[in-house]
Amino acid sequence: MSIAVGLLRGRITVWQPKGLVTCLKDLHAAEVLLQKQNQIQYEWGAVASQCIGIGNRNFRVNAMYIEYENVADPEDPITVPTYARDEGRSYYEDLSVSATRDFLRVPLLFQPTIGIETGYEDYFTAGVNGNKLTFYSQSQGTSGFHGKSFNAGSNSKVFGVALAATPVFGDPTQDLIFARTYFEVADQTPKLVSSQVGITWDLVFE
Repeated sequence: MSIAVGLLRGRITVWQPKGLVTCLKDLHAAEVLLQKQNQIQYEWGAVASQCIGIGNRNFRVNAMYIEYENVADPEDPITVPTYARDEGRSYYEDLSVSATRDFLRVPLLFQPTIGIETGYEDYFTAGVNGNKLTFYSQSQGTSGFHGKSFNAGSNSKVFGVALAATPVFGDPTQDLIFARTYFEVADQTPKLVSSQVGITWDLVFE
């Protein structure tokens, strides 16, 4: 009989940087817009088994999907989809037929940092090891994966994000969706002329 131990959970922070983000200290000047828990998708097991089991760094988490809709008015609410843990990239492929929805497939800004989750300080050494990974990315470009405009003039509004592993970054068909979440109506974030939408994503191993 096996005994289940440990848990993986995650949370995101959405922020609005004041300027170009080139290093972690730039995030201290960013305005935090929301914090939210996420859902871990079943494909995380495929990522973990490759990385932990055989040390295949090609399966490391190295990208985010930032989902948006071009709405008629910036105040218009977006109805988020229901989604199960077994859903992977096919949902994002199907956005090609949507008239208004698309996503940005963006690389991480920096290598993820390793920290210690609050309450676990007795088990790890700061600056040496830890049980929390933090990933950083932000919106970029003027069009989404399927070619729909992403800008303030189109009233582009971010309403969902996903954390992804890209075994071959140049071949999106191999992407694996590690985690995913959507925003409440009040937290859906318009693309502003003067700034991007940033995401900080924590994964905690317990």
